[in-house]
Amino acid sequence: MVLDQAVLVKIILSTVLGILVGLERSLSKNPAGTRTQALVSLGACLFTIIGLSSGDPADFSRVIPGIITGIGFIGGGIIYQSKRGEKHGLTTAAGVWSVAAIGILVGMGSYDIAVAGTAVILFILRPLKFLERKLGIDTAK
Repeated sequence: MVLDQAVLVKIILSTVLGILVGLERSLSKNPAGTRTQALVSLGACLFTIIGLSSGDPADFSRVIPGIITGIGFIGGGIIYQSKRGEKHGLTTAAGVWSVAAIGILVGMGSYDIAVAGTAVILFILRPLKFLERKLGIDTAK
């Protein structure tokens, strides 16, 4: 495998999109901030590139389920229940999972879908939260 221009673009774009989501999380003072989201996106992208570079469709068909399962495991560790029975970390876990999907998309070369997906993630995390509060349905504690 060679570090050509296309691979470099994927590495940079996946990192930048992860940083954008991470900045929102950091500004909201939530866990899994800038560095975490950037690393999840980059890692998912790199594993996708590895899977694609093998040339064996069977190898690649195992990469994405592996990423999804691994990130799901990490997300499960993020979620916890307080002594009062409240669930915490669901949005953070879902965000990490979604950012992994962004990294996979970039690794596959689907830049337009990755950018659109990132925009929707950012809408869900910021304007939608504002709307929930205005309507009095915000469930965040």
